[in-house]
Amino acid sequence: MQISVVIPTCNRKLRLLSLLRDLDRSMYPIYEVIIVDSGEDALPAKDYSAFNKFRIEYIRSEKSVCIQRNIGIRKATSDWVFLCDDDIEIPEDYLEKLVKHIEAYPATAAVSGSWLQKEGEEWKATYPENSAARLIWKYIFQLSIWGEINSAAHNVFTKKVKKYYGRRGNHISRAGWPVLTDFSGEYFTTPVYSLGASLVKKEWLIHSPFDEVLDRFGIGDNYGVIVDFPVPVIHVLNNTVVYHHQEPMNRLQRPLQYYRRALALDYFIKTKKNLEGVKRISLLWSLIGNLVSFIFSGNWGMIKPGFKSAWKIALGKNPYYTAAKKKQKVLEPGL
Repeated sequence: MQISVVIPTCNRKLRLLSLLRDLDRSMYPIYEVIIVDSGEDALPAKDYSAFNKFRIEYIRSEKSVCIQRNIGIRKATSDWVFLCDDDIEIPEDYLEKLVKHIEAYPATAAVSGSWLQKEGEEWKATYPENSAARLIWKYIFQLSIWGEINSAAHNVFTKKVKKYYGRRGNHISRAGWPVLTDFSGEYFTTPVYSLGASLVKKEWLIHSPFDEVLDRFGIGDNYGVIVDFPVPVIHVLNNTVVYHHQEPMNRLQRPLQYYRRALALDYFIKTKKNLEGVKRISLLWSLIGNLVSFIFSGNWGMIKPGFKSAWKIALGKNPYYTAAKKKQKVLEPGL
């Protein structure tokens, strides 16, 4: 299996070089690496010429991670594309394990290792639900869950809610949010996951490109790609991991991330055929649930984006949808 690596980057030279060192140590051979750079701090050829195990193509681009990924995907000459965020760290056997999984399950067309992020001093892949009250709140408002359900079932209603999630497995809620509760087995499948360290068939990425209407940071971009895959399922391996370092350079603060993610979800509900079971009214209901929780928990920094996202969506003034209809570039929606 021949693999092309696509890396969008912007002013993260040290992280990019660290990733290239990881790829250089890969036990599975890489055919080419396509770097699409939108930063002012360009990477000199002397910095990447030392990596001679694979061909490197270095391309300059405007600032938009979605545009950058699409450029790299179109340039790739392999049938399989390894999509790489520039601030990840992967083990040397990472690609080898992804390829072995595809060989064992030939119908697989998108596979990732378990995505880890550092919370305090701990690398975490999931955020278990330990509170029955919080679980019920998320059920009522059809909010996202990204972890095992460990809360005790003290009453009939809680038991029914736990059975509901057990029956549904990993799915997209009626409001459009990802619900991942089953991480068991050699691998698990999910309709939504990060593509930041995923091996994907190129033809699937051509069929469902990254949506260039989104802001230059691409908030919500993976969601929009996956739901239009011919088979919208990602395989996630439990025997290998990717470390996401969340480089602070060019990273939005959480309130603005939340606001733009809500707008992106509303935009996808309007434009994606495979989200027919998801309703905008349910999305609005979920945003109200989030807003109430922000208020009662005293999370003051999230109240404005919580209110503004619900208000914009309710009034039909989502700038992403407006820009798409006019076939214009969106002005980055800010708070």
